[in-house]
Parts: sequence; C-alpha cells; structure tokens
Amino acid sequence: MFEALPGAGPALNSDGSTDFVLFRKDRIDCTLGADQLREHRLTPTSKTRRVVATCCNTPMFLEFTGGHWLTLYRQRLDPRDRPPVQMRVMTRDRQAGVTIADGLPSYAGHSGKFMLKLMGAWAAMAFRTPRIDYVKGALDGHGT
Repeated sequence: MFEALPGAGPALNSDGSTDFVLFRKDRIDCTLGADQLREHRLTPTSKTRRVVATCCNTPMFLEFTGGHWLTLYRQRLDPRDRPPVQMRVMTRDRQAGVTIADGLPSYAGHSGKFMLKLMGAWAAMAFRTPRIDYVKGALDGHGT
C-alpha cells in the first residue's frame, strides 16, 4: 500500500522482506520534519501504527504503542550509520519461493536471544514505555 502512494519509493526489499533497526524510545527523537509524519493503523483500535513522511510518502517507522522500542526502517538511516543486519525474524511470513541463503541466523518467529535483549533494554529503562507524541494525524484516505 505504501509503495502505491504518489512518489513513494520501495518499502520492501527485492525478496519481499523489510530490514528494521530497533531503538529504545528514550534514545530516539525526531529533530526535523515531524510536521510531515502521519500514522496508519490497520484497524482503528490497532496498537501498532506505521508512520509515513507525507512529503515523500516514505514509510519511516513502526510503533507498538504499548512497547518501549521503535522499529525504524533501516533504509531511512544514512548508509554510514546503518548497523549490519544481525538476524532474520518472522521468516514464516516470507513470500512463497523465497530462499534465504545468506548465512544469517533466521527464525520463523522471534528468537529467545532477541526477546531477552528486548526485555533487558526495558529493564534498563526502569520498565517505562515513553510516548512518541510528535506524530500528528492520520495518513489521508488510509484508515484512521
């Protein structure tokens, strides 16, 4: 859907996957262009929102509003600042016919190590869930 927006670039890799980088919400902020950010939710009550920059119709991040992390599209980072891909998760959702042969650890869901790191980060935040309050409004014509 995001790739169909006027002027939008690709949201998916050539194999249908998406690279993300997770950040603690207390360590990330929008310093420029917050007025261009709009959210899209799959349903009006969805706790997950996808955030798009309306200036270029580019998906920027996903947020589980009850979580302590922000899931940023890796391609939105300057190439010099992109961390290497460490693992593949949710591979059970990959497109039919896609073979993963790059040697990275791949998991059908989330790995135990991944979940432990996520919980460790939350503990380091004293179990807080900061709000991302600079996204104002919904993506026009695409849900709430």
